[in-house]
Amino acid sequence: MKTIVTFIRPWNRYNRGETAGFDPATAAALIGVHAVPYRPAEAAPDSAPAAAPAPVPAAAPAPAPAPSFEATMAALETPAEAAPKAPATGTADLPVQGRRK
Repeated sequence: MKTIVTFIRPWNRYNRGETAGFDPATAAALIGVHAVPYRPAEAAPDSAPAAAPAPVPAAAPAPAPAPSFEATMAALETPAEAAPKAPATGTADLPVQGRRK
């Protein structure tokens, strides 16, 4: 009989999220290190009564539309062009990159 496991780390040829069946000894060695025991999400426990469906949450209001790209770029470029650029301080003593000695 095989023991089914779901991998949480890569092992051999298996990747994270894959499910495979192994003999009990191999599965026991993998569980806790590379894999966890397989638990199907859609299966409900046998002893639990059938649950009522969850209520549907109310729809959230639609977000406001984003400003257009052109309007955003114009807002970003206008203050930078209007302000005069000051010379960088402390750069006169730096060497020119790539100049030969």
